[in-house]
Amino acid sequence: MKKDLELNRDKILKLIGLFDEAMTELSLLKTEPKEKIITTRDKYVLEQLFYRIAMISIDLCFHITASLCGKVPDTYKGCFKILAENRIISPELEKKLGQLASLRNLIAHVYWDLDYEKLYNYLNHLDTLNAFKKSILKLIQ
Repeated sequence: MKKDLELNRDKILKLIGLFDEAMTELSLLKTEPKEKIITTRDKYVLEQLFYRIAMISIDLCFHITASLCGKVPDTYKGCFKILAENRIISPELEKKLGQLASLRNLIAHVYWDLDYEKLYNYLNHLDTLNAFKKSILKLIQ
């Protein structure tokens, strides 16, 4: 990890604020029965919240890799790999965040008809997103 580059603390805190807002909404959706979410307009809210949280996570990742590691990754998954190589996140977290990057691509590019039941099941993995947030906050303390 390069020591001569600095993180933009204000940028990170702004993104973390947006991250927290999306996480709050995802947590609220998690309290609703799956059938209610995937059979109503709420499925589009779920989709957009996951897209938003993925983009915020990717933005944080790119800022950190550029600022601390001196690298700009070629792919979203590659960004999380650089964080793991620099011991900013664990290899296990890298793999899970790579799946989030794939989910972002599926939503953004409409590669397939979204399986909203599967998307709802991602709500069971909010702990992964919280672990990422904790790793990022350690960098600016």
